[in-house]
Amino acid sequence: MPKYNNPRRTWKYSNDFKVNAVQLSYVVGVTIKSVAEKLDIHPFMLSRWRKEYREGIIVADKRKKVAGQSKVKKALTKEQQLERENKQLKEELYIPKKVATVSCRGTSGRYRFIEKLRAEIKVVTLLKFFGVSKSGYYDWRERQPSARAIEDVELKKKIQQIFNENKGRYGSPRIFKALRKQGYCISKRRVERLYKSLNLVARVVKVTYSSAGTKRFLASGENLRPEGDVPKEKNQVWVADVTYLKVKGAWRYLSVIMDLYSRRIISWSLDKSRTAEVTKRTLRNAIKKRKPQGQLMLHTDRGVEYRGNLCQRVLKRRGIAHSLSRAGKCTDNAHMESFFHSMKAEVIRGNVFKTDEQLRTTLGSYINKYYNAVRLHSGINYCSPMEYEAIAA
Repeated sequence: MPKYNNPRRTWKYSNDFKVNAVQLSYVVGVTIKSVAEKLDIHPFMLSRWRKEYREGIIVADKRKKVAGQSKVKKALTKEQQLERENKQLKEELYIPKKVATVSCRGTSGRYRFIEKLRAEIKVVTLLKFFGVSKSGYYDWRERQPSARAIEDVELKKKIQQIFNENKGRYGSPRIFKALRKQGYCISKRRVERLYKSLNLVARVVKVTYSSAGTKRFLASGENLRPEGDVPKEKNQVWVADVTYLKVKGAWRYLSVIMDLYSRRIISWSLDKSRTAEVTKRTLRNAIKKRKPQGQLMLHTDRGVEYRGNLCQRVLKRRGIAHSLSRAGKCTDNAHMESFFHSMKAEVIRGNVFKTDEQLRTTLGSYINKYYNAVRLHSGINYCSPMEYEAIAA
């Protein structure tokens, strides 16, 4: 290293001095170190001057100086600074939308939100927004998971298993009841939280309402259960209805009878036509299976297939009272409407049936093996219909 004869805190060299020093260093056979010692400057300084000379920052009088280069750099720096400030403002506006209530969740809750959002927003910005320390956050990241967190992982696996076993038909309330039946001591809100964190969505179908149309049979027929009371025993009140299903673009008609006490489907028929013969066949099958004793009521809508002679003769011969929904009041037969809604959401929607046999097999598997035997029903204390009847027996 050269020895400075006149050391100063700041030494300013002229442009000509720098040019001469650089030109001397380019002479063949001369080293940068020897030139620096001769001029009493540091070799690193001379190396920097050589670089600035090549870039046009230091120039001889006959060379054209690169003008405005430092100003361009300054302008770029200002532009970058504005971009950074703009990005920071966007982040500050974005954070409250994502975590509007995070202040109520405690320090650990804030750390969890930071961990969740760190891929989108700088950690420093998040720490400043939540008012937590950097060291505390990184200490929290290195901690071992708590016992509750480990339990949540296992519960998520169980929730996913129940959801898959029921082919996506269970929402969080039914999964909660299923877990309680299996002996899990868990709250409903915890199941809802874990269910949501798995991004699970139960199969649903949009409810549609048709216009009332012509109000027929207003003068005859009576609703024998205006309060909609649920019976205390099986084979006291049956409800029936018909719905439409498609096979290769053509309508098929499903006639169903349910025991209102247990919500069990006791008889169903599928046909290409909506006639009194179909509902008569469904009714006779229900009577044959259940062999009802005592007073029995059948509640239906005001359709002609139930009020026709074929069906009415069977009802009178068996001494079954016939109750009718009020005109334009589909809620009088709400239990059957609810069953059709669940069935279409859980097994019909999203499937394309090419043959009648394919549809019939699907309905048989769903109604007989799943709905009656397995599916938990919210209206009967989250039991399956067959389980509910077995408990009451």
